Amino acid sequence: MTAAVKGLTKFTMLLTVLAVVLLITISVCYAVSVALGHVPIVFPYISETGNWEPESCVFSFGMNIASFLYMVAVYLRYHELLVYRESTPNTSITPRLNRIAWALGTASAIGLCVVANFQVQKVRIVHYLGAFTCFVGGSVYFGIQAWFSKCMCPWVSSLNMVRLRTTLTVLSAIALTVCLACALAAISQFDGKDQVKWSPENKGYTLHIVSTVAEWLVALIFVGSIITYIPEMTRISVHPPKFRILLLESVKSVSSKPTEKF
Repeated sequence: MTAAVKGLTKFTMLLTVLAVVLLITISVCYAVSVALGHVPIVFPYISETGNWEPESCVFSFGMNIASFLYMVAVYLRYHELLVYRESTPNTSITPRLNRIAWALGTASAIGLCVVANFQVQKVRIVHYLGAFTCFVGGSVYFGIQAWFSKCMCPWVSSLNMVRLRTTLTVLSAIALTVCLACALAAISQFDGKDQVKWSPENKGYTLHIVSTVAEWLVALIFVGSIITYIPEMTRISVHPPKFRILLLESVKSVSSKPTEKF
């Protein structure tokens, strides 16, 4: 692990800002959509709170920011593990699995961006693909990271942190399975006109509520998983990029030099 060095760029607040942006976006969109009567007050799907204006604007804006920060965090975690492997050659963390985790995390971040910009009411299939990629890819990603944490215990991650991340991973997998299974079962029984505004009189209503509650749990578990990595981010420093400007005069002087002929 690289220790924090003076003069280097630190990313102490990255995950904190990511978690806060996610929570604020979800909360504001829920409050506005319920207040305007766009969704029922009892556990709508998170995506449904970003279907209509003006909350759709807040939803897209906040989730796009979160998607970018999420992708940056995944990239930094990937390089953290590369550095750890260099300093600990006997570790069980393989470059291949690290690359797979990076790909899954990046795909999950892109899926979140798709969810933000393709509303379920307008582009349903694309939105569902984005949500599936975000949640499933994210669940597998955090599962792999939990195992990496075990490999890095006790030098980087504590045993209690490993247990917490493992617990969150298991809970996320269970909640995601319940969410998908109950959603499919509820839709097959639905006898109303608008799948956004379910009522207790509709068939499959109970399954629908179980599915939406499970989705909110998955989202909160994701935020909780992100928060667990904040202490490690305080120990990561990255050199700022160095830029070199090639002046026009130097370009001309180089291009005017005679070239050797063979």
